[in-house]
Amino acid sequence: MATTITTGIKKCKPFLLRVMVFSPESGFKFTIEIQKACTSQNEPVWKLLFDLYKKVGADFQEVVSVEFVAGDPNDIDKVAAITDEGMKRPQVRAFRENVYPLVKPFGDSGQKPSADQKKKIDDSIRQAINS
Repeated sequence: MATTITTGIKKCKPFLLRVMVFSPESGFKFTIEIQKACTSQNEPVWKLLFDLYKKVGADFQEVVSVEFVAGDPNDIDKVAAITDEGMKRPQVRAFRENVYPLVKPFGDSGQKPSADQKKKIDDSIRQAINS
């Protein structure tokens, strides 16, 4: 008897997951979200979103949003693992101690980062997810 193998169209299901909210100091908080987007060929694209909020009056307002797109296979695995395992303590510490201080000045000043500053932030996020 012949074996029949049927293949379906590759499926990619996008989602957005808020992983954590952290208050590194009075008057500020940041959120980390993991987003799985899909290309037109149904290939997954993994992103980490770092949003910084500043307290204005009684409410927090978003002042900086950073999108890290994982392209390296190791980075993709680490970002995807956060959706299953949550963030590990060294990752949380790295975001608080390394990423937040690089991003905060742009929330205070409203200025946009230079290409060099963007690279430092990108490298810092990459190091944080690999902590």
